Amino acid sequence: MASTSTLEQFNVFFKKYSRFIALAVALVLPLFLSPRWVHTFIVAFYYMIVALSWNLCAGYTGQFSFGHHAFSAVGAYAAGLLAYYYGLPPAAGIIVGGIAAVPIGFVLGGVSLRTRGPYLALTTWAFAECLNIVLRNEYEITGGTKGLLIPTLFPRGTSKLYYYYVGLFLFAVVLILVYKLVKSRIGLYMAAIRDDVDVAEAMGVDTVKWKVLVFTFSSFLAGLGGAFYAYYIGLISPSLATMGEMVMVMIIVLFGGMGTLEGTIIGGIFIMLISEFLRGIMPGISLLFFSAVIIILIRFFRGGLIELIRKLIAGFSSSPSVAET
Repeated sequence: MASTSTLEQFNVFFKKYSRFIALAVALVLPLFLSPRWVHTFIVAFYYMIVALSWNLCAGYTGQFSFGHHAFSAVGAYAAGLLAYYYGLPPAAGIIVGGIAAVPIGFVLGGVSLRTRGPYLALTTWAFAECLNIVLRNEYEITGGTKGLLIPTLFPRGTSKLYYYYVGLFLFAVVLILVYKLVKSRIGLYMAAIRDDVDVAEAMGVDTVKWKVLVFTFSSFLAGLGGAFYAYYIGLISPSLATMGEMVMVMIIVLFGGMGTLEGTIIGGIFIMLISEFLRGIMPGISLLFFSAVIIILIRFFRGGLIELIRKLIAGFSSSPSVAET
């Protein structure tokens, strides 16, 4: 009984203070890491921001976009080109990158979300492919396939720790915004649309309106992430608009758990760390490895890694050895 009581107390303590513990770890962790791993976490923040924006549509609203990476590319190019040609300060450029993706997201969402079926996926995929072609061919403006070197958020040679904390702050802001949204009344509309559009409409929910608005907001978040990443690497290139970027975002969400914020965080960190580890062993094997893992998770744990973790915790809490002690 004592062990059971201790376990219950630990669960209560963990649920109450887990966010503060996670924040403390995130603030202190980079001080003990090499620049290589700090870089890995910075890139992870970028992918997790875009993954949160995609999960908002696919996981929480049931609207699948196959070109969400294009919005991050739009944000990156808008911020980068304005900094390159007009000297826009990078700090302001991050916000500009998010704003630049809004009208495109609104138009694409307004056109494709009024009807049912795979139109959103096809429309966003087509837009991403067209954007990639434009970025490659408009050499005079975009630099073509080589891209353009743009000003960085901090002077070149600055410690990566500065970028880490900016990335952490931006990710935390996006996470809070998404959390507040899914826990609000709009979040209830999103869940109703995801579960059954007909029932949602019968209940008086303006499904088209909320699908378009959520999609537009998610475009803004992806644009923020793209602008931050561009100012970190100091380069804008068409590689930001390739399908490989979208695949990485989808792997993070599917691996961690679609429709959960915790899953996106766990999936993003785990995927990036394992990718970096595998890159050092055998370059090019990471995509094959994660494809196999995704197939296994979808087959046995459709809720992703977060579902597996929850089942393990539940199984441990209710195990006979613990209950009898």
